[in-house]
Amino acid sequence: MKKYLFFLYCFFTMSGMAQTVDISEDIYVGNTEGYGIIGKMNDRILFYHLDNGVVKCRAYDAKMRKIWERDLEADRKNTAKILDIVGNKTDFSVIYQYRKKNRNIIKIQKYDGQVKLLDSVSVCEWSQELGSPTLHLQVSEDKKSVLIYEIISHNRIKAAAISLDSLKTKWVETFDTPNWNSNDDHFEQIIFTNQYDVFFIREEDILREKHRFEVSKYSIEDGKTRFSLPLNGYPHLETKFSFDNINRHLVAVALYYSKNMAKAIGYLSFIIPLDYKENDPLSIHVKAFDDEFVTAFIGKKTTDNKGLVDLRVQEIVHRRDGGFLAIIEQVKIVQRRITENPLGRYYAHTEINNILMDYYLDNIFAVSIGSDGITHWKSIFYKKQFSQSDDGRYSSYCLVKTPSSLRFLFNDDIERATTVSEYTLNSVGETARHSIMNTAGQDVLLRFHDAVQVGANEVIVPSDDRRHVKLLRIQF
Repeated sequence: MKKYLFFLYCFFTMSGMAQTVDISEDIYVGNTEGYGIIGKMNDRILFYHLDNGVVKCRAYDAKMRKIWERDLEADRKNTAKILDIVGNKTDFSVIYQYRKKNRNIIKIQKYDGQVKLLDSVSVCEWSQELGSPTLHLQVSEDKKSVLIYEIISHNRIKAAAISLDSLKTKWVETFDTPNWNSNDDHFEQIIFTNQYDVFFIREEDILREKHRFEVSKYSIEDGKTRFSLPLNGYPHLETKFSFDNINRHLVAVALYYSKNMAKAIGYLSFIIPLDYKENDPLSIHVKAFDDEFVTAFIGKKTTDNKGLVDLRVQEIVHRRDGGFLAIIEQVKIVQRRITENPLGRYYAHTEINNILMDYYLDNIFAVSIGSDGITHWKSIFYKKQFSQSDDGRYSSYCLVKTPSSLRFLFNDDIERATTVSEYTLNSVGETARHSIMNTAGQDVLLRFHDAVQVGANEVIVPSDDRRHVKLLRIQF
């Protein structure tokens, strides 16, 4: 088989097993409104947590030792609501909304790596209302722009694209989106590109022959356009859209079923050019799961291949040649009700109902698909993760893109004393599993799903245990 070079990084060899691991001191965040990793600037790791409208920022050195801690206050702190904090290689932006004389205003304060204020700009007056609107924010892949939007009465979306470089609003538009976010189990996704394009994607007529995606698009060059993406009779369970900012096209990967909605029997993919118009031809590429793959994935031989259950398309990694890698994980969430009667049988009417949520995040597989829709290979990563009533925050994986490979980092078990492991994946689908560290005695519960890659060979992983946060740095 021809060997394809792909991904945003060129892979040549499998990685070695040498890593260095450093852990920060404990940070008590209490009832904070939120916290996060800003990134790495001037060899300093920046972390923040929010406290009553104040951004408490900390800097760490390469050994994760605290260097300093500084407070950043927003204008009109009493009415300010932090929407997000976005960092890049040289600076970071605090984006927030506040009220002034019945006006709702969006403001951005930009700081350098030493938390010196570089600029402070009111970029947009959002509305004049009695209350504060519920605003959402999405960051572009290059972290140089943000999309701020508001869902209005489930049938309209107001959105603004803002540059974090110039601190200027690129456009403000209102879109008609019937039944958006109406809790009717229709698929919805918003895609925001590095060039300020936006796609509002909604699924329609799920169980009918006219099953399709409805797409509302806006770009500075073409304005508003709308088009449908017919599924050509392939009912599907899970779908993921992603925009390739290098090749400038939209990519979709979906799992499809036949008669049983609980089991995926294969996957399909398609690429939508940026200039796609209504009724343009759409090539959908379909690949069924064969017996050999199903046997390998479930770990036992099957003579009656009926598909795979509980699959979810987690992310898409784009290749420079226009192809992509789809990463699919086995995710199962079970709700259980436990009924207790602590006062005995004479007080049956006082039964207490407790609801427990069980989270199972198990095996992963990656599939490499070319720009022509042809599948090059599939690779499986075995894991079993179980937890209860924690939103699965310590499960799943972190994907790290290094010069030599893709690395999947994860907890073997969801408990304080566990092994942190990784799978490495090279350009031809070869994998290897390594152990990185044992967390016994470290008082950490690592959230790999929320890890941030801060360098070509460096990742920061937060640990959150009863409102005590630590930061773990892994360098490969």
